[in-house]
Amino acid sequence: MKKILYIILGVIMVSVTSCLDIDNWDEPDVRVHGNIIDSYTGENLLSSQGEWGIRIWERTWTESVPNNQNLTVKQDGSYNNSKLFAGTYDMLPYGGPFWPVDTTKAIVFDGNTEQDFTVTPYLRLTDFEVSLNGLKLMLKCKLNAPVREGLPNLVEIKPFLSLTTFCGATNNINIGEYNNMRKQINKSWEEEVGDAETSDVYRIGPMPVKAGYTYYVRLGANVNDANRKYNYTEIVKVEVPADAVNDPNEVPANFFSNAQWPFSRSEWDGNRWGNLSGGWITNEAMRTRSGMGGYDGGWEGPDNDKQSLGFERWGEGETPIENGKLYQTFELPAGEYRFTMSLAGENPIISNSGDDPRYIVAALGETLPDIEDLSSALASTNFAGLGNDGNASVEFSVAEKTTVSAGFVVNFTGTEQNVRPSWLKLEKID
Repeated sequence: MKKILYIILGVIMVSVTSCLDIDNWDEPDVRVHGNIIDSYTGENLLSSQGEWGIRIWERTWTESVPNNQNLTVKQDGSYNNSKLFAGTYDMLPYGGPFWPVDTTKAIVFDGNTEQDFTVTPYLRLTDFEVSLNGLKLMLKCKLNAPVREGLPNLVEIKPFLSLTTFCGATNNINIGEYNNMRKQINKSWEEEVGDAETSDVYRIGPMPVKAGYTYYVRLGANVNDANRKYNYTEIVKVEVPADAVNDPNEVPANFFSNAQWPFSRSEWDGNRWGNLSGGWITNEAMRTRSGMGGYDGGWEGPDNDKQSLGFERWGEGETPIENGKLYQTFELPAGEYRFTMSLAGENPIISNSGDDPRYIVAALGETLPDIEDLSSALASTNFAGLGNDGNASVEFSVAEKTTVSAGFVVNFTGTEQNVRPSWLKLEKID
């Protein structure tokens, strides 16, 4: 037994000694560094820490394609790695918010190699403004797209807030209240902006902040390419005074009441359909469910009440909804307003089925116009085809204190048509 043990120990010692003899490479100590430069400005392309990077391939020993490594691009658009082996490499900025570039080949990494790259970003965010009013933060910017031919569809403009100097998609306060402030576009540049190189002003907010906190804020916008990374504004530091409060006479953050899932009902049929409480008005055309309309409790019966705002015409035997209206009426002070309807959220029965006309509308007075008269409205947009993670919004202004109604106008004459959103918001933006 002792002989067997000695043999095993001998084999182990030989193996360890052999490994020590072979593993005699020097540690990697070559540095490569540089900047990713915006071709429009000549300055570094701003990013979020580690959001995308540079692919490198070592070509020193073989002409075949080796596995790539990744160098992380930092928030300021620079990169630095001091733990690489000397050799010849190919390099490619990859996965970022810019038009594809060619691989730069045969770069020699020696003791200290500096290599810059110039890229053309999809978008530029310009005229960035940050304003703080009490405990409400408002962000503004314009979009610029000098290269518009072949530009993928715009996706969204999104606010990013952080409690550290690192701020962006990889470092932010990730709460629904801020995420819901994003401006979803999901259109081509031509559909959203037209022939112009620069858009009108986009307003994001007002967003709630806390007294005594310091925030780092920026906006990002992206396009629907394979990576959907963000082009960014610069980062602005916002210090909220410890004694900051909201004006007690300030207009509400949301003029709508009963405007977020779970929605509350007043009358209902005890099974699924009903009317919404909280100031919602449904016209006769919308009351196609035993004289009720606007509330959808789900199709599983009273024990599975889903509590959604909702209306639909599903089967052939159901009454068509022609100029059905669901809305609230407000006295609005003079100013600019945004009305947003969102399908993104926690509603378990979110839906926007079918392609019959369905509009969110804001109009003067105590009702909404019919679809054929929407040109008389303050603002309207058809949201047919909007996906279950999308928002639809319109903006309008009133010059003096005015009665305004806002809500839905739909024509559901086909089958398998319905709407069940997660939330609505009518906010004063200026």
